[in-house]
Amino acid sequence: MMPVGNSQYILKVNKKKILNLIYGSESISRAEATIKSGISAPTVSRIVDRLIEEGLVQEIGIGQSTGGRRPRLLRMAAAENYIIGLDLGTTNIYGTVADLNAKIISEEKRPTKLEEGFYSIMDQTAEIIEILINRVSERKKRLCGIGMAVAGLINKQRNIVEFSPNFHWHDVDIIGNLGKRFELPIFFDNVTRVMALGELCYGIGKRYSNFIFVNIGYGIGAGIILDGQPLLGASGMAGEFGHITVEKDSKTQCDCGNYGCLEALASGHGIARAARNELEKGVQSILRDMCEGDPRKVSAETVANAAKKGDALAWNIFSQAAEYLGIGVSALINLFNPEAVILGGGVIQAGEILFDTVRKTISARALNRSSRGVPLLAATFGSKAAAMGAVALVMNKLLNLELESFLEQKRT
Repeated sequence: MMPVGNSQYILKVNKKKILNLIYGSESISRAEATIKSGISAPTVSRIVDRLIEEGLVQEIGIGQSTGGRRPRLLRMAAAENYIIGLDLGTTNIYGTVADLNAKIISEEKRPTKLEEGFYSIMDQTAEIIEILINRVSERKKRLCGIGMAVAGLINKQRNIVEFSPNFHWHDVDIIGNLGKRFELPIFFDNVTRVMALGELCYGIGKRYSNFIFVNIGYGIGAGIILDGQPLLGASGMAGEFGHITVEKDSKTQCDCGNYGCLEALASGHGIARAARNELEKGVQSILRDMCEGDPRKVSAETVANAAKKGDALAWNIFSQAAEYLGIGVSALINLFNPEAVILGGGVIQAGEILFDTVRKTISARALNRSSRGVPLLAATFGSKAAAMGAVALVMNKLLNLELESFLEQKRT
């Protein structure tokens, strides 16, 4: 006789398989689920009944007969269940409510009070969450959890942000702070890994099991998806792509303290800093007029726009940054042999001026056999990529049955 522990484990494995099968289908019958899963028909039926009772699956009508009784069709109860996704940025805190298909229901954004420190930012975040919870309550829908995208080194073993150079945080406990305020599951992870998960769950990454998401914003990071799973590393700190050294004799210091990091030379912050330094030396450029004579107003977007207008200084700075990025991406391709590379973050708004140089550099530097046929793609969700990734973070927990006890409690 099979031990209870083993039977419960097998039931959970089967339930997970059926739930993911239903989620991945526009509609499916119990009979189809039985065939595709390889699980016995009575077990499938019991699992489906349980999922309907839990409010995760619904019957949507009658399908076509294939010889017997017409089957009842099933699908995920996406519109009945909501998730809050938060992009905790240094400029803004952006929150969204989305259903299980990533359809945005409501949004809220506030400027981040960066200078006021961690506890003030947590207060701001809590205010946004409270507003979004109230909007969900008005719609009488179920809220499954809260996901957050955070810039920094995430220690998965301790479940803290160990270091965030952007926020100047050391060993901060987001869950310990927010978890006391809300009776909801809260999850967070590194912003780039979260963005990669968003692509895998809802975006162009659905086409691939192995891809790399490179986030080029204020900083630079990589979310690496291998065999359909995000690479975490030993303690959860994998993907710090921005801190590989691409110029060993560089005099440009990174926020991490090192010199010559990819992030220092090719991020939005690095591009803007390089332009400001040249303007302060008196180099002639239309950038001076574009920033009204104040180099402090120069941004990576300003540099990209000036480069598109043919400004020599801006072109040289942006092209050099894109070449550094191409060198880094070439190394990732050689290391991981991905099916695709997806670029996201604010800097990709520069468009082909960035993509063209990166492609040419990959062509020149990556191994032909590794890079052959690897497309360089733009992220699906643009400026909302981090928030939608945060939604996917909770969705991933849902599909892996990590929210069972909470949903059971909410149902009763």
